Amino acid sequence: MNISSVIVKVQPESFEQSLKTIEALECVEVPAFDQDKGVIIALIEAPDVQAELCANREIENAPGVVSAHMHFSYSDENPLPPNIQASLEKIEKSQDAKAVRYGGDINNWL
Repeated sequence: MNISSVIVKVQPESFEQSLKTIEALECVEVPAFDQDKGVIIALIEAPDVQAELCANREIENAPGVVSAHMHFSYSDENPLPPNIQASLEKIEKSQDAKAVRYGGDINNWL
């Protein structure tokens, strides 16, 4: 499952039409909006990333939409393999974070 929130900026003169169009989209819900500011907050709940991106594209293409930016996204696809999760838990329990000293150079990793 994938959940994301999208901040949608809409032209004031077409706000009502844009709102109706976005509310009618599959996988999309509109929990909040401000007509005076021309802003719609859309929530996408899709079965996978492809459906999530498709819904976001449909929001972007709705009449009167000036911009639609994904603000938050959560995906439970591709969770960490059990061996990696166990290793992370072991590391977290084995040392106090305050005792860890960093001596590398992050610029070499980039």
